[in-house]
Amino acid sequence: MQIQFIEDIKQKVGEYVFKRDLKHNNRVREVHNFHTAKSIGILYDATEIEDMMMVSEFANELFQSKKDVKALGFVNKNELTHHHMPMLQFDFFFLKDLNWYFKPQNYIIKNFLEKDYDILINLCTSNCVPVKYLAGGSRAKFKVGKYEQDLSIYDMMIDVKKDTLSALINEVKHYLNLINKKNAS
Repeated sequence: MQIQFIEDIKQKVGEYVFKRDLKHNNRVREVHNFHTAKSIGILYDATEIEDMMMVSEFANELFQSKKDVKALGFVNKNELTHHHMPMLQFDFFFLKDLNWYFKPQNYIIKNFLEKDYDILINLCTSNCVPVKYLAGGSRAKFKVGKYEQDLSIYDMMIDVKKDTLSALINEVKHYLNLINKKNAS
């Protein structure tokens, strides 16, 4: 009972600091679609291997269409497994990379946040505070994520009927191909 109370306090402090830091993120906003974007950052929950594979497939599709793609996955565990080996366009962070109120911090995260992606896609389907920190702190020109009430870090929010990763990926593909190319250039 007391451990849950402490975790709830850490969560509340994390959300407060997140919202405070969000006000200081000066970025240039610009609408992009898959046609106009040259660089795409992807954030996701890499704890489950099945989710990693789905995101990997999606990232590889983008990479094959000549996009500069970087995927950063959060592993909600104390250590990485052999499945979480960093590769050219895939990096990972895990619980040891979070401070006491769940803010991610290490050189991989710093590099990811410093890149000015044309599009940032958050593929987390759950309330994942560490990934929200990164989505909010990113200087990406166009941010896309799952619809959440009272959250204003995205330029485009997608309300998925089925709350699954595959449904979110399909909706992201659909809408980022649908955006009017005249408005995106």
